[in-house]
Order: sequence, then C-alpha cells, then structure tokens
Amino acid sequence: MNNPNLSAVIIAKNEAHIILKCIAALSQVTNDIIVVLDDSTTDNTTAVCEHSVYSAIIKVVPKKWEGYSKSKNFGVSLSKNKWIVCVDADEVMDKTLIHNLQNQKLEENAIYEMNIQTYFGDYAVQHCGWFPDWNIRLFNKVTTSWNNNYVHEKLVYSVPLRHHRIEGLIQHFSFRSEEDMVKKFEYYARLRAQEWIRSDKKPAWYKSLIGPQFRFLRTYLLKLGILDGKVGFTIAKNEYILKRNELKYYKQLMK
Repeated sequence: MNNPNLSAVIIAKNEAHIILKCIAALSQVTNDIIVVLDDSTTDNTTAVCEHSVYSAIIKVVPKKWEGYSKSKNFGVSLSKNKWIVCVDADEVMDKTLIHNLQNQKLEENAIYEMNIQTYFGDYAVQHCGWFPDWNIRLFNKVTTSWNNNYVHEKLVYSVPLRHHRIEGLIQHFSFRSEEDMVKKFEYYARLRAQEWIRSDKKPAWYKSLIGPQFRFLRTYLLKLGILDGKVGFTIAKNEYILKRNELKYYKQLMK
C-alpha cells in the first residue's frame, strides 16, 4: 500500500549490487522514486534499475558530482510529491518502518526521524556511537532543503518544525569489508578537507593536536565500541585514520 503523499530520492554511485533491495522496500511506500546517479559511475546501476520489475516507478538521472547536498536537492526538484523520503542506495527499510510509513499521517510543520543501523559485513553494529542513530529522512520540500555541504550534509528549514520519530529501522549496508571502509573513509577525508577550504574554515587547534587520538578513545571506550568486539576495534582504528587524514589533506590543500 503506497502512501500517495510520498516521493523517494536516492543518491547512488556504483551500487548495482544493493540498490534493488533499497528500491524494493521503497516501492511499498511510494510509486515515485528518483535515483540521482553520479555520472562517474562505472557499474551497471542504470541497467539494473531500468530492467527491474520496478522500472515503471523509477527515474534514473545521471548528474555530475558536486557534493551530497546538491545531488539530493536536485533529486528533490524532480519529485512529484512534496513529502520526500531520502535514503542512500545501500539503505533498506525494514518491515516495521515500511508499515509505519504506509500509515503515517503527515503534519505540515513537521519533519520525521528514522533510526539507522549500520552493518559491517553481516554484523549489525550495536555501539561505537553508531547505534541508535536517529536522522531526519522524511521532510516536506516546501519548507526544508539540504544545505551546501560537500559531506555531512544537513537539512535546513525556513520555519520552525516539530520533530517526530517513526519506529522501525533503516538497515545501512555501508561497509562490506575493512578494505571497503578504508576506501570510503579516504574519500570522506578528502571531501571534509575540501569543505573546510571551500567554507574558509579550519580545524580547531585542539582537533589538530589530539583529534584523531580522541576519536579512537571516544569510539572504542566512551561509546563502548569495545562491546562490538573485533568490529568495534576496526571501526575505532579507521575513525582515527579518518580524522588524521582529514587534517593531512587540509594541510596539503593549504600549501
């Protein structure tokens, strides 16, 4: 049972292996799905979407990469409905969330948060500061849009809005392996450094001094990553490297 008030926007790059699971879930709540595809994609994401059983409700639109916010706002501009569910191609809504979205009564001056659980391979991360992870994923495009950040984009709104939570989970199949995490964190580090330069900001002195070390301790001990076992240590180690690389690339760009 689709919710006639909803459209969905997905941003994707080389996600042929997972995107149909994302779309299969979304197809149960909307018949208007926009896939904004990074035009540097090298796999067959487009063919997978356009030759699937969901092809009638999907529009795949290639776009030059200009950052997460611009890609999401571009997708929103192509949607038929004013209420937008915004997810990544490697995110899959569970049955509880699907049911609640099908029956959700939407308030004009409200935005809706959903709980995201990230996976490392087949393991659902329980700690590390990664879960629970409530994020705004349903909003009214009349009052709400994405800011201009390259990475770690945020929603901004033109009027005060009430926050509501919708029960259920978005399962985020983000990292298939540590090698996959290393590649993605390297990419994120470069984007964050570029964002600092673009916005004429620089890391606080204490972040430059002890930021990476504190991130490891925060993730592994303060946020109980130790309870996630080997996965928790792997996450904490790579978050340390992520923060170190952000600073490294910032210094390189400033030369």
